[in-house]
Amino acid sequence: MNVSVAKAPAQSSAHDIVARASALVPRLREAQAEIDRLARIPDELVEAFEAAGIYALTIPKAYGGQECSVSTWREVVTELGRGDAGAAWAVTLVTACNWMAAGLYPRHVADEVFAKPGARVAGVFSPRGVKARRVQGGIMVEQGIWFFNSGVYQADWDLLGVPMLNDAGEQTGAGVAIVPMSDVKLLNDWDTSGLRGSGSTNVTMEDVFIPDERIVGLQASNDGRQQRTFPDAVLYRSAFAPLMVSCLTFPTLGAGMHMLEEFMQTLPKRDIKLTPYAKQGEAPGTHIMLGEAAAKLDAAKLLMWKATADIDEWAERREYMPEADRARLVRDSSYADQLVWEAVDLIAGAGGGSFARRTNVLNRVWQDVKVANMHPFITQAVNYEAYGRLICGVRPLLMPI
Repeated sequence: MNVSVAKAPAQSSAHDIVARASALVPRLREAQAEIDRLARIPDELVEAFEAAGIYALTIPKAYGGQECSVSTWREVVTELGRGDAGAAWAVTLVTACNWMAAGLYPRHVADEVFAKPGARVAGVFSPRGVKARRVQGGIMVEQGIWFFNSGVYQADWDLLGVPMLNDAGEQTGAGVAIVPMSDVKLLNDWDTSGLRGSGSTNVTMEDVFIPDERIVGLQASNDGRQQRTFPDAVLYRSAFAPLMVSCLTFPTLGAGMHMLEEFMQTLPKRDIKLTPYAKQGEAPGTHIMLGEAAAKLDAAKLLMWKATADIDEWAERREYMPEADRARLVRDSSYADQLVWEAVDLIAGAGGGSFARRTNVLNRVWQDVKVANMHPFITQAVNYEAYGRLICGVRPLLMPI
C-alpha cells in the first residue's frame, strides 16, 4: 500500500535533546503526586516529551525521528529517571518498541506504523495466555492476555508476544506481533507500590487477525537473523538482546541519582536521634554510607556507559555482536541494576523514621528501584547463569531476551 510519510523536521543534536530532558526533571518531580494518582504519565507531560523529541529518539530520520545513538538514548532516559523513574520507564519501553517496529518489520509495515507523525509503540513480548490458530495469511488470536504493558497509554501500536504457527498449526517458536491499539483492550489495573508512572496495565485481545507480515520471530531477532529494515542506519544494526535489556537500566540509573540528590539536599536538616550527633552529616557512619553508595552508583553508570558504547561500536562496524559479548552486556546491565538497588537501600537505611511516610521522596524512589529490579529481563540470577554457562562451554538453557 502507498503511505505518505511526513517530511522529517530538522534533527536535534545529542547535546540539545539531553539538555531538554534534563530541563524536564523539575516538572517531573512536581508532578509525582499526580503521577501516583493516575498511575501513568499525565497528558501534559506526554505533550512535553513529544515536543522535546524524546519519543522520537529511536524513530528513523526517514519518518521525522531523531535516530540517535544508544549512548544518547541512555543519557536522555537517565535524566528523566532523575525526575520520575516510572515515567522514564514508560519512555524507555516506548522508545525500545519504536526501535523494534522501525527496524525489524518489513518496510511497508514500518511505513504504515510511522505514517502518523510522532506515532508511538509499546509492547509486551511474553504472553500469559494466548489461544491462536493458523489461518490463511496469518494467525487468528481468539483470546489473549499480556501483563505489564508499560507505556501503553501513550501508544498508537502495540507489540505483543504470540506463538508462531506453521501451516499444520504447530508452534514453531515465539513471535512478536505489531497491532494497532484499536485491537487492544486496556484493563486499567496497574496499582503498585513503585513505577506507578509507567502505566503498565495488563491488556487483552479477542478475535484479532494478524497477518504474517506483522509478526517477527523473537529468537531470530535475538540472534541477528531477522532482516533489518534500515541496514544502512547504525541504530537499527544494534544487537537485540543487550539493547532490550540495557535500556531497562536507564531509568534505574536516574532513580539512583535522584535518591542520592534528595538525601544530600535534606541532610543539613537531619540529626541522629539518641546519639551525640545533632547533625547527621557530621557522623562517621553517614560518611561511610555515602562513600559506598556513591561508589556503587558510579560503578553502575560506568558499566552502562561501556555497555551502550559497545552496542554502538558493534553496530558501526556492520557486524552483529557475538553471542558471548551479548551475554556479557546483559550480565553487566543486571549487575548495574543490582548496584543501584544496593546504593538506594543503603541510603534508605539512613533515612530515619520519616522514611516510612508514603509522601517521603526517598521512600518513593526506593520503591521504584525495587520494582524495577523485579523485571524478568534483568533478573540477576538468570542472566548470571546464562553468561556463566556460556563461558564454561555449556549451552544456556535460554538466552535472556
